[in-house]
Amino acid sequence: MPTIPKRLTDGFARSAAVPKPLAKPATRTLKGDKTFKDAERVQYWCKDTPGFGLRVSSSGHKTWISNRRINGKTVIRVLGTAIGAGSISADAARKLFQTVNNELNNGIDRTEIQRQKAKEEKVTGLTFKDALDEYLKEKRRGKDGLPLKERTKYDYLQLIKEGKVAKTGKPFADGPLFCIANLPLNKITADHMRKIYKETPGQRVKIYSMQVLRAVLNWHGIEIEGNPLSKSTAGKLRIAMPATNGKPTPIPQNSLSLWWQAATDAANDHPVSISRSAADGLRFMLLTGTRPGEVFGSKFGDEVIDGLLVANVDFKNGIVKLPDTKNRTDHLIYLSRQATEILTVNCKDKIGNAKVFDLIDPGKTLDFINSQAGTPGISPHKLRHTFTSVAEELVSGYALKKMVNHINMADVTGTHYVQKSETQLRDAWQTVADFITKDEKSRPRKSLKRKTA
Repeated sequence: MPTIPKRLTDGFARSAAVPKPLAKPATRTLKGDKTFKDAERVQYWCKDTPGFGLRVSSSGHKTWISNRRINGKTVIRVLGTAIGAGSISADAARKLFQTVNNELNNGIDRTEIQRQKAKEEKVTGLTFKDALDEYLKEKRRGKDGLPLKERTKYDYLQLIKEGKVAKTGKPFADGPLFCIANLPLNKITADHMRKIYKETPGQRVKIYSMQVLRAVLNWHGIEIEGNPLSKSTAGKLRIAMPATNGKPTPIPQNSLSLWWQAATDAANDHPVSISRSAADGLRFMLLTGTRPGEVFGSKFGDEVIDGLLVANVDFKNGIVKLPDTKNRTDHLIYLSRQATEILTVNCKDKIGNAKVFDLIDPGKTLDFINSQAGTPGISPHKLRHTFTSVAEELVSGYALKKMVNHINMADVTGTHYVQKSETQLRDAWQTVADFITKDEKSRPRKSLKRKTA
């Protein structure tokens, strides 16, 4: 960035050499996933007028610029084009330089004002629904650049969904954020946010709604006056969002054997109305700690996601590989003897991308098993709670984290120091499976009431 030993003039601007392009231009990413490549450029500074300069880029552009320090930061502003259409003379640029400097000294930044005006024009008329749609389409995770998962997108959209009436006449409530779905972003106020939080039933839904609202507003750069979620707002005016605590509700210890027996009987001696595939899938979940969607698949609106596929099962090595799980990693399950037996039956005569368990919703079968075992209210996900609660007493904490595929980057020991071998994990899954199915053969079989088609 040379300082020329004379005054910057139009003649110098015309004669200034254009630098050669970089051999490998550096690529930078700006907020919003916009990328650009740096070009080689040279800046010349006027000796007579400190801070007044000429920028020449390898693309051939020549512009007058201003450079000064404001509040400890270097502020560079483009004053105008030096050569070509719409160009201004060196003298005109120098006068504009003085004007810009005086404005900056008085706290007036034309560029920032224009940026703010452009931002306001962009959000004027942009509804929260539009903003959410754009967020879901373009948002990328900071740590790996991956888009949001379909389940996350579905959950977000449910928050702005209008309530409808079921065929039975039962009304469904609007989503918590439906009241602002068609409201322009610049019309959302702190009072809207407090009202939504106050009127949304359920603590977890309250917090989730506020987290999504905050994420969308921040992503679009919207600042709400008196934002009750901002730390800069007075404490008494803030929404105090407590940390969300899980509520694990596993199968009661004294009912675990009864549940396993009922599920096994439902698979082997099932009534006509009960699905063996569903019963086996539920048993597989309990033995492995997998999530419902990983086993049965899921459906979010028109989006159908496959569950466990035959191609994911490696019988030779006793492994199931679950690709792209909830935390965006592949997860390996080392199969116990019992889990292998279940998969062997359900993979028979199937190949490739065929589903191992031939349904998405095992609810009807699970209701039947719960009624037989006397365990009302046990949902598919609570089988994962049960697996974790059982395993916690049988294996090490770090083995359990691996088994349920939980990652905590703040846990330096677990993330960077503890390594569990295949043998250790395989033994851990077998230990849990043996506990869940123990004394299975010695238990008296419970007679199931058959239902005719």
